[in-house]
Amino acid sequence: MTTPAAKMVGITNLKRLGAVVSLSVKDRDLATPPASPVNGDRYLIPAGATGVWSGKTDQIAARIAGVWEYHIPKVGWLCFIEDEAVLSAYKAPGWSPGIAI
Repeated sequence: MTTPAAKMVGITNLKRLGAVVSLSVKDRDLATPPASPVNGDRYLIPAGATGVWSGKTDQIAARIAGVWEYHIPKVGWLCFIEDEAVLSAYKAPGWSPGIAI
């Protein structure tokens, strides 16, 4: 029998997987975390970010279960930047400018 705690771990892990599979973020130049984020919100963290995003340049910030979780991208990851309507690729020097789609 599966316990409620085990079910919660499974759900949280699925949310983490969803944060990086078919990656889409709201913004990549927002230097301060939003005041009222919603679970599921994702952002690329720019250089010079402040607050809880400080020191996490180029990482993906994903709001999961009321807290920010961070994912370090791997070379070759693709990300749709919603506010720019571009598809960006992660390369050794960072995220590409992207191409309009």
